[in-house]
Amino acid sequence: MVNPLDTKKKANLFIVLMVLVIVLAYIIFSPSGLINRVILTQRRNELQKKIEFEKQVEDSLNKSIIQIQKDTTEIERIAREKFGMKRPNEKIYIVPLGKSDKEK
Repeated sequence: MVNPLDTKKKANLFIVLMVLVIVLAYIIFSPSGLINRVILTQRRNELQKKIEFEKQVEDSLNKSIIQIQKDTTEIERIAREKFGMKRPNEKIYIVPLGKSDKEK
């Protein structure tokens, strides 16, 4: 014969286990749960890497600005390369690329 206390113990154990399962599911899958926290931590790390890269780019550009402001030959070099400018009475020769240069 089935003892009524065993049935109550089983029912109580089942209820306790169900409550634990629900609590664990909430801890893991809720908006503030573990999975979301891991995703947000990864995203934060990626954004910190991007910020660090952008800071390096900014520092490089600031160095270039300072160099251009102090050195007139740097301004001349940029004008020649980017805008095709030349000095008075200067001739510019355009050299066609060879086959080996085109392949690179």
